[in-house]
Amino acid sequence: MKQTYHLLGADVAADDPRLPELLERAYTAKVRPLCRCRSDVDLALYIAHRHGGHVLARMPETGPQHAPWCDYYDAPDHLTGLGQVRGSAVVEDAESGETTLKFGFPLARGTARTAPSAFSNEKPPVKSTGARLTMRGFLHFLWDRGELTHWRPRMASKRSWYIVRRQMLYAAQGCRVKGNSLGQVLYVPETFNLDHKDEIVSRRMSQLGPVRSSKDAIMVVVGEIKMLDATRYGERLTLKHLPDLHFFMDEDMARRFNRTFSEELQLWRSHEKEDHLIMAASFSISAKGTPQLYEIAVMPVTREWLPYESLDERALIVKAVGEGRSFVKGLRYNLQESKPIASLTLQDTGARATAVHLARSLPDPAYDEEVAQLMRTPGLAHTVWRPGDALAKR
Repeated sequence: MKQTYHLLGADVAADDPRLPELLERAYTAKVRPLCRCRSDVDLALYIAHRHGGHVLARMPETGPQHAPWCDYYDAPDHLTGLGQVRGSAVVEDAESGETTLKFGFPLARGTARTAPSAFSNEKPPVKSTGARLTMRGFLHFLWDRGELTHWRPRMASKRSWYIVRRQMLYAAQGCRVKGNSLGQVLYVPETFNLDHKDEIVSRRMSQLGPVRSSKDAIMVVVGEIKMLDATRYGERLTLKHLPDLHFFMDEDMARRFNRTFSEELQLWRSHEKEDHLIMAASFSISAKGTPQLYEIAVMPVTREWLPYESLDERALIVKAVGEGRSFVKGLRYNLQESKPIASLTLQDTGARATAVHLARSLPDPAYDEEVAQLMRTPGLAHTVWRPGDALAKR
């Protein structure tokens, strides 16, 4: 099936070389394109100006209405943690193409903000009305919006840190936090190349300008953890592609880090040669140039950079990728670990997508009842999966 749009009175294929010019004209004329993935309903898209060009994006909350095979399909929000934060911590404006984010962690230091408000993957106590993104929730937002949760067989062996970084930066464009561009506070290290070290360091110094010029400014770094080393006073955290800028944790912070993320660290270390461990953290830079960490979240991902929470979920993803399936990976955002989500939504099961719910290894009647409620979601098929089971047929 071919991705096609109705634009300026004509149907245009996604691979049509005229598409960039037509998008520019339609953007200027404020014309709303239509997605042609379904013949029985008109599904409007909007045009956003991002990364030096014009791109098509689905209208907020319309993902489940698209055909399962469509590039703009997405699972219903309430099957994942996105439903908890959309409209409150994540507010999309289709008219302007901007997304406003509300963080549950500070972006400036002060007398009342010398310590992190939370140091866990759970939703922190926020003295405000409405939901705000935790550090993990923000990391999941970048991964989701950058479509790093989407998988097609054609993507095999084509994802690298260069692609992952590019998608996160694309995701950040058009987003605002506290009235400012998200790009001003987000730092994602570029792929390191020894032959271009000086240029890379120069660009990094410019990107870190806000925290280098103000002791009160806080930025967020997202990168892949390379190693954790014990030091005399705590631990040193080194990111890949950032070999000459280390992040230090004192003994207390290192102890809390290892306790809070013991399961994630164990998952990563058990597959360290194949998988990756992603870190998102807020930080400032001291007068001596040393990064000071405040809040951290970590997320293990497969070699395809697909996130997982347990060995069973990793087995599910490995099976789906190995069988050449097309799917969207569900993410938890702020949602607590005790609440179920749809682990995958298969997009290659015919007229209806299939949500795959992971069975718990130990009996839990309350959890099973919540899964049963999720499985009553209309518009798609549902299945419960455990290691050894077959996936829903194509």
